Amino acid sequence: MSRPPDAPVATGPAERRAALARYGILDTPPEQDFDDAVALAAQLCAAPTALVSLVTEDRQWFKARLGFDASETGLDRSVCSHTLGLTDVLVIPDLAADARTRANPLVTGAKGMRFYAGAPLITPEGVAIGALCVLDTAPRPEGLSPAQAAGLAALARSVMTTFALRRAALSRRAEIAALAESELRLRLAVEATGIGTFDYDFAAGSLRWDGRTRALFGVGPDAPVSYEGSFLPGLHPEDRARADAAVRAALDPDGSGLFDCEYRTVARDGALLHRVAARGALVREGGRAIRFVGTVRDVTAERAAQGALAATEERLRLATRATNDAIWDWDLVTDHVLWNEALEDAYGWAPETVEPTGGWWLERVHPEDRARVEADIRGVIDRGGDDWRHEYRFRRADGSYAEVFDRGSMVRGPRGEPLRMIGAMLDLTERNRVAAQLRAVFEGANVGIVQIDPRTLVALEVNAKLCAIWGAEEADILGHSVAKWTPAEDVEERDRLHRRLAAGEIMRETLEKRYRRKDGRLIWGRVNLVSQVNGDGLLITAMIEDITEEKRLEARQRALIELGDRLRDAADTAEVSGIAAEILGKTLGLSRAGYTAIETGAGRFRIERDRTDGTVASLAGTHPLDMVAATVARLRRGEVLVVADIAADPGLAPDRGSYAEHRIRAQIKVPLLRRGELVGLLFAHAAAPRAWEAGEVGFVREVAERVWAALARLQAEEQQRVLNRELSHRLKNTLTMAQAIASQTLRNVTDVRSVKDALVARLVALGKAHDILLSGEGEEGAGLEAVLAGALAIHDDGEPDRIRLSGPPIEVGPKAALSLSLMIHELATNAAKYGAFSVPGGRVAVEWTIEDGSGPDALVRMIWTERGGPPVTVPTRKGFGSRLIERGLSGAVGGETRTDYAPDGVVCRITAPLEGLLEKE
Repeated sequence: MSRPPDAPVATGPAERRAALARYGILDTPPEQDFDDAVALAAQLCAAPTALVSLVTEDRQWFKARLGFDASETGLDRSVCSHTLGLTDVLVIPDLAADARTRANPLVTGAKGMRFYAGAPLITPEGVAIGALCVLDTAPRPEGLSPAQAAGLAALARSVMTTFALRRAALSRRAEIAALAESELRLRLAVEATGIGTFDYDFAAGSLRWDGRTRALFGVGPDAPVSYEGSFLPGLHPEDRARADAAVRAALDPDGSGLFDCEYRTVARDGALLHRVAARGALVREGGRAIRFVGTVRDVTAERAAQGALAATEERLRLATRATNDAIWDWDLVTDHVLWNEALEDAYGWAPETVEPTGGWWLERVHPEDRARVEADIRGVIDRGGDDWRHEYRFRRADGSYAEVFDRGSMVRGPRGEPLRMIGAMLDLTERNRVAAQLRAVFEGANVGIVQIDPRTLVALEVNAKLCAIWGAEEADILGHSVAKWTPAEDVEERDRLHRRLAAGEIMRETLEKRYRRKDGRLIWGRVNLVSQVNGDGLLITAMIEDITEEKRLEARQRALIELGDRLRDAADTAEVSGIAAEILGKTLGLSRAGYTAIETGAGRFRIERDRTDGTVASLAGTHPLDMVAATVARLRRGEVLVVADIAADPGLAPDRGSYAEHRIRAQIKVPLLRRGELVGLLFAHAAAPRAWEAGEVGFVREVAERVWAALARLQAEEQQRVLNRELSHRLKNTLTMAQAIASQTLRNVTDVRSVKDALVARLVALGKAHDILLSGEGEEGAGLEAVLAGALAIHDDGEPDRIRLSGPPIEVGPKAALSLSLMIHELATNAAKYGAFSVPGGRVAVEWTIEDGSGPDALVRMIWTERGGPPVTVPTRKGFGSRLIERGLSGAVGGETRTDYAPDGVVCRITAPLEGLLEKE
C-alpha cells in the first residue's frame, strides 16, 4: 500500500536500521530489476551515473550502480543522505556551489561530481531508507525537466515496489520449501504464511475456521461461526452477492465443485479489514457431497503492490507520451524493437506499419548517413561500449527527412554480452532551423556581438558589426583576448570583471565601458553581457552598441544645463563671456574658445575671454576689424562660419596671416546680431585641421543663443534704469518669471528636445497673460475672467459646457495676473494630458467668490474642478509644473493653493488676499 502524500517521513537511524533489516537487502548480490532501474534513470535524465543507494548508520551501500565503481562509501561522501526526510525529488544543480555538498570528496576529488538529483526511497511505513539518484560531472543550472523529475520519482516508487515483491517472493519460496516436508510442517507453514482454512461438514452442518481465517473476518477465537451468520455478513456489501453465487456454483451437483473467489472483508462497523483470495473444493463420497474445504489468503499488500506497479507503469507510459523523443527499446538477442507513441506523433509512422526490428530503423536512415550510423552503433555494441550517440537524417512517413539526435545506453549481461539497448531519438529539425536563423541574425545584427571564453577572454566568434565598431578585421579579434581593446586607464575595472567571469559567475548585466579602436580612437560602448552554460561549460556573449555620439550628446546636454544655471547668476558681460569660453573649451576638448565683442563705430574688436591651455583669462587690448576683414564680412551677413582648414578655405585668404600668427587652423564662429548689426561673436578654435561634427556645430549655436540671451538680459537690465518706472517694473517681473520658467524647466534635464515643448507652452502662456495686460491701453491691470479665459482659450473646442467660468468681476494687478495665468495654464496642460480635457465630454469649471467684503481682510476663494475625465491617480513625483501650481500665487501675492486628486476628478482650491490680487506694484 503506498504511503499517503502528506505522511511524515521518518529518518532516524533506528527506524532505518529496522526497515532495512525487514527487507534483508543489504550486501546482497546484484539483481537485474534494480540494474534496469538505474539504467532507465540514467537514460531518462541523460546522466552518466545512476545509483540505488541505501543509507545505514555509518555508510551508504549501492544495491545497483551505473557509472560508479565503488559498491559503498562512507557517509562523508554521501549526497543521498540529504534526501532523507524529503518526499519530493532533491535537485542540486551545482554541487560545488551548494553549502551542503561543496566540501564532499565526490565533488572535490577525482570524480568531480557537479550535478545531483535524487528521489527518496520511502517504505510503506513512511521510513526513508535511501534514494534513487543520478549524478553528472557537469553542473546543470536548469536542473531536471518536470517530466524527468516525475519519471525519477516514479522509478523510485517502482524500486520500493520491487523491494516489497522481492521480500514477498523470498517469503513465498520459504512457504513452498516448508510445504514439501511433512503434514505438520505443512500446517505450521500455512499458519506461518498467514493462509487460513475453512471446512464445512455437510453431515454435521458445522463450519470450522482456523485462527487465521477468523482474524481475516475479525471473529474471536471462541465465537461460533456459520455461513449465514458469519461469512456473508463479514463480506463487503459490493462483494457479497458475487461471493455467495460462487459458493453455490461450487456446491451445485452438476457443477465443477471448485470455488475460486476474491472478496473484501469488513468489520461490524463497516470498516474495511482485508482483501482475501479464497479457494475451495467440494469433497464427494459415493457421489454425495460430504465436505467443502478450502483456504483463504490475505492479498491486501499484494494487490496494493500490483496497483502501485500498474500506476508506475502507467506514469512511465504517460511520461514517454509527454516527451517529443521517440523512445526505443531494442532487444539485441531477439532483434525486437519497441517504440513509444512519439514515433507516430513526431515522424508519422503508425504502429501497424512499423516492423519491430533494427533493420526497419536502419532502412529509414538517410542513404548518405546509413553506413556511418551502422558502423558507429555496431562498434559500441560489439566492442563493449556503454553509450552511443549520433546525429543523422531519419525518414518520416511522408518521405521527408528529419534531422535527429539519437542516443542509447547498453544493458549487458554478467559476462558483458550485449542484451538490450534503450535510447531516445530527438527531432532537431526545428532547432537547427532556428539555429540557422540565429546565425543569420548574429551576422546581420545592427549591434556588435562577440562570444568569449570566460577564462582567457579569447574571442571565439564575432560578427561584422563589431569589426566595424572596433575598426578591425575579423582576424584581429578572433583567437585574441578582447582585453587588448580596453584603454590602459580602464584596466583595473576590466580585471575585476574578468575575475567574476573566470569564477564561473552567471551574469546578466548591462554596462557602459570604453574601447580603443584599432586606429587609436577612443569610443564608448553599451555592453549587454550574458553568461550561459553550454555543453562545454560557461560561455560569455557580449552585445556591444557604439554610444560614443550618445555620450557626447549627454556631455553637451550637461554642459548646456550647467551653462544655463551659471548664466542665470552672471553679473556682467565679462562673466558671461568667461563662462561661455570655459564651457565651450571643456566640452569640445579645445584649448581656445571664447567671446569677442565688436565695436562697430570704432571699427575694432575686443576679445573678452579666451580659454587657453585649460585656463580662462582676460586679454587686454583691442584689434582693428581689418585684421580679419573676410571673416567679419561673412559674419555680418549672419553666416555661421564653420571651417575645417583655414589654409584651404578660399573665402578666408585675406585673413590667413592673422590666423597663422595665432596658430589657428580650424574654427567655428557664430555671429551675434542686433538690428542687423554685428555686435559680437562666439568662437571655438583648433590648432590643427578638424572636421567638425554636426553635433559640435549645433552645440556652439546653442551656447551662442544662451550667451546672447544672457547678454540681452544684462543689456535690458542696463536699459531699465532709463525707462519709466512702471514699464521697468513690469518688464523686470516678466523677464524674471521667464527666466525662472526656463531655468526650472531645463534643470536636471537630459534630453533638451523633450523639454522644448513644455518650455515653449509656458512661455506662450506668459506671453498671452502679458498681452491681456497690455490690451488695457494704459490701464494697470486686467479682468480676472479675461485672464482665465485667455489661459484656457486653446482648450475650448466649442463643445457645450466644456469650460465654465463664474464669479464677481475683479481687476487683478500685473504680478497676480502673470502668476495666475501660468497656474491655470499648468492645470489645463495636466487636464489635457491626464484629466478632463483628454477625453470628449470632460468638463472644467472655475468658480470664485469674495469673502469678508472689500476690506483689508477680504479673501478671494477660487475652485478649479474637473469632471468626466479618466479615473485620477495620485502622481508619484512632483515636477516644476506641480510646484508652479502650488507656489505660483504664494510667491506673488501671498496666496495658498491645495490640490486634491479625487478619483472622479482633480480639484484645486486657491485662496488669496483681495488686496494682493489688486496690487499694481
